Amino acid sequence: MDVDALSPTQKEALAQLQAVMDGGDADVAISVLESVDWDIQRAANLIFENGIPPTKPRSPSPPTQIEEFEIDDSSQGLLGNPRGGREFRRVRPSSSPGARPLRAVLAVLTLPLRLLTSVLRFVFRLLRIPFPQFAPFTWSSLQYRPLGPGAGADARALDPRAQAERWVRALEEETGAVCVGRARARRAETKVGNASMASGADVAGPSGLTSRAGTYGEEDAGEGVTKFLPDFFLGSYEEFVRMCERNAKIGCVVLVSEEHDDVPEFKRYVNTLTDPTLLKLIQDNDITVWGGDIRDREAWSAAQKLQATTYPFIAFMALQQRRVVGSGSSASPTLTVLSRHQGPSIPSTSAPTAAQTLITHLTEQLFPRVTPFLAKVRSQAAEREHERQLRAEQDRAFEESRRKDKERIEARQQEEQRAQQEERRRAEAETRAREEARAQEVARRAWEAHRMEWRKYLRRGLVMREPRPGETGRGKTMRIGLRMPDGRRAVRFFGESDTLSALYAYVDSMFVPKEVPEKADPQTPPADGAPGEAGLIKEIEGSDRAPEKWWGFKLWLAYPRKEVVWEAAKRLGDVEVLRGGGQLVVELTADTESAKGKGKQRATDAAAAVEEEDDGYETEE
Repeated sequence: MDVDALSPTQKEALAQLQAVMDGGDADVAISVLESVDWDIQRAANLIFENGIPPTKPRSPSPPTQIEEFEIDDSSQGLLGNPRGGREFRRVRPSSSPGARPLRAVLAVLTLPLRLLTSVLRFVFRLLRIPFPQFAPFTWSSLQYRPLGPGAGADARALDPRAQAERWVRALEEETGAVCVGRARARRAETKVGNASMASGADVAGPSGLTSRAGTYGEEDAGEGVTKFLPDFFLGSYEEFVRMCERNAKIGCVVLVSEEHDDVPEFKRYVNTLTDPTLLKLIQDNDITVWGGDIRDREAWSAAQKLQATTYPFIAFMALQQRRVVGSGSSASPTLTVLSRHQGPSIPSTSAPTAAQTLITHLTEQLFPRVTPFLAKVRSQAAEREHERQLRAEQDRAFEESRRKDKERIEARQQEEQRAQQEERRRAEAETRAREEARAQEVARRAWEAHRMEWRKYLRRGLVMREPRPGETGRGKTMRIGLRMPDGRRAVRFFGESDTLSALYAYVDSMFVPKEVPEKADPQTPPADGAPGEAGLIKEIEGSDRAPEKWWGFKLWLAYPRKEVVWEAAKRLGDVEVLRGGGQLVVELTADTESAKGKGKQRATDAAAAVEEEDDGYETEE
């Protein structure tokens, strides 16, 4: 790409990147800048981290910032940059100046191989197979850091937490000290082990490096430990920054480099990190500490973001009100680098990273300035959390009330549905009952009409006239008195040769209304039935009713009470209870059981009345 076709801003970015690369090919620098949307910071990070520029995004988008810092070194005078603010600085290379352009060119040329290697590494990792190194050199030859102890590919492959834990363990070995949290965990484990031995139980004690201790005190001295280190945050630098911002805590970043001559005395001889006064100050004010060696990826990235150029390096950061030029203070605080201390730690009273210098800075400058604001931020956060809990409690109460209201409404709806179903079933039952009653009434009327036709026919065709005096053709004359269910009385003379059907036909004819004259009686049986008693017998058998149900009544001798059962073609003279005549009571059988009971009671009363009275007739001998 032609350099003359670039805009002034792009030309300036290209010049800065070439200065970082100590010259180099302009086309390679332009390709790297295009891959990161001309962000000089990201381009330099890519070149110094792994030399592999990412694929250029299809649509331009603003660069993603992981965190935003403001650097406040007004009281330290350590930045030396008249323009202020955050700016990329050149990092002193650890190798020859001509090696970096060569690495950038190799990074671009080996991009396909790099992608293939990444895919194979991912597959081997899924299969839990160690990835072999086939080339005489590894990708670490393109990295920013020199080879040294712990700088191999295996060390770089560790995750941020493992890197931090490895560095803290190495720091403990070099200083002969133990982190406060780990020392407390050891003491608790010892106590639990002693208690387990005393009780005979196998109890596992807590484990240690990640444990967070409380305030450091003299009780921590013991168990053969004379020096202590602060509890380091085990995780990535980004997690450390987010934790400080989220919890409104003061953060302390400790960066070292084994290539600097001031680091060994900082860790082993001056013992800045193990100073009891500084350690107590850190513990009492709940300062979160994070550290690392810039040979590790996370520590090197933190060094670039904090613009560290000399080691050992210590920086303090915390939330501060955002300062915008010409617009006053913003309402939202931002994480700000409050001070940076870099360089030697000797002499112990005035060196930038000496314990006494840090103690004086913390007590006289940083704490008075930062603590009130952080307390305010934490108070506001606690208030917001309290309001959130209140809202959550109100939401739960509202949800519970809504649930209960819904349950009540559903219960009422179910009750109404049950009531409606019950009402519907009751209405259906009443409708069926009315229909059945109507059908029964229709059937009853049809049967009554049918029986009335037979009554009228039997009155003409089967009821014989009474025998005349002196007539002997029908045998002896027998007198029979009748008492009807409605209280009427009747006396009738029959001959001994008359059939029992004639007696029943006469009683049946008593139910024909008086307004129906005998002249209107039919001469043939209803429904074209057979004439005479044979037709009557056939009708009773075809009606599927018992004889007493077909007749609708029974005849009982009044005293002694005995039923006169109807039998087809049987002579009256053959009925033992009617020899010589008698008094009969007519009882209906077509009514319900209660009607039967009432009829029986009326029949009993009628029989008693018949016995008491005498109608003046005598039976012929």
